[in-house]
Amino acid sequence: MPEVLARRRSRVVALGLGAMFVLAACGGGGGSGNGANSGSSTDVTVWTAWGGAELKAFQDVLKPFESTSGVKVHLTTNRDSTNQIANGIAAGTDLPDIAPGPTDPNQVKDWVSKGAIKPVETALGDQFSAYISNTYPALTTAPGGATDDLYIGIVGGKHYEMMVKTQVKGLIWYNKKVFTGQAPTSFDQLLAISPSQYGASKLFCAGFESGAASGWPASDQIDNIIMRQSGDQVYTSWIQGKTKFSSDAIKLGYQTFLKEVSAANVYGGSNTALSTNFAKAGDPMFKSPAGCLFLEQATFITAFFQQDFPSLNLKAGTDFDFFAHPSMGQSQYDGNVNGFYDNFSMYNDTPAARKLMQYMATKDAQQIWANDGGTLGAIKTLNYTDPVFKRAADVAGSAKNLLITAGDFMPSDMQKAFWQSLLNVTNNPGSLNSELAHLDQVQAAAYTTS
Repeated sequence: MPEVLARRRSRVVALGLGAMFVLAACGGGGGSGNGANSGSSTDVTVWTAWGGAELKAFQDVLKPFESTSGVKVHLTTNRDSTNQIANGIAAGTDLPDIAPGPTDPNQVKDWVSKGAIKPVETALGDQFSAYISNTYPALTTAPGGATDDLYIGIVGGKHYEMMVKTQVKGLIWYNKKVFTGQAPTSFDQLLAISPSQYGASKLFCAGFESGAASGWPASDQIDNIIMRQSGDQVYTSWIQGKTKFSSDAIKLGYQTFLKEVSAANVYGGSNTALSTNFAKAGDPMFKSPAGCLFLEQATFITAFFQQDFPSLNLKAGTDFDFFAHPSMGQSQYDGNVNGFYDNFSMYNDTPAARKLMQYMATKDAQQIWANDGGTLGAIKTLNYTDPVFKRAADVAGSAKNLLITAGDFMPSDMQKAFWQSLLNVTNNPGSLNSELAHLDQVQAAAYTTS
């Protein structure tokens, strides 16, 4: 059972990322070196999906490596790396030295069997034990002593994806100057809070619009419900297509989700939730009077709070904060936490590639990511000056299970239908039964052909 953090594919798609562009001319780091004695010791090619602030943070991470190692990093932003690497493997053409692992877990075993991805054990050498000890266990350890966990790149007991960053989902954000009460410990307590007591119009804000990927923010909300309501085994079985959408557990998740987006509880009603972009969803919390008390979203959302209200100079921990997703009434499942991660895999075993992989696994490298803000590292002992991320690290560290995001690991047809169903039931709650029946049909076909 994959008890792991999810890849960030839903967010990458949601942000509307496009095609590949080159940031530096690729030098001699390519090729298909099969051993550390072949290939370049002075140049390494790296593909990443990051742009904007995330790309700048990565460049900050690389600066001390380049200045001390004598290795030149040739960096390319490639937002379609999985497909392009798959094409390269099929054609036998050169691959980047380092790039993210495949977004499809089924490709992990296939690429490993073809020798396209090299073990992290090989890349890190005598630093591998330190990497395992220092990184969140759920990112490096298959549950129950299993030798395979394709969601985190473990095949035959070896690791093929090295974790460098994480984010935590399912956090309930609020304006500290509006909501001054105690954080609820249960979902029922959350629903019982009166927004008018704090001068707010509604209990929740929501924004599910994200272009072609509209619906993914709603899927994050229902994921957090199901994993705490019915447990990690049901949740994982559902992702794998073994539990029907019409089952009692998944239907209950939808029914609970509909309480959050009901006309009585959601700011602006269903039309506003459906038409508001996820990045703007929290804006009503900071208006006067407040449109809502709470927004459920991942750690990355804080950048949008600050971006959208520059004149307010919003500060984490002073102006806004969060509490962890409350219990769904099943205490045995309270330790299930949802999130996503960033990883790198080594495709060419060269001296320069090994050096860079070893560097990115260190606390010094990941501390730069943490210092630049907007993310958690994969290492457990990083220091966070941002009080919100410091507490988010505590949530990740205290989790019993760090669980993948459901839609990110469903077949594409299933993912699309799942996201659309949440938009449909938000617009028309009475359509729930017919939506679930349709999803059962899509599931039967999608998992047969995937």
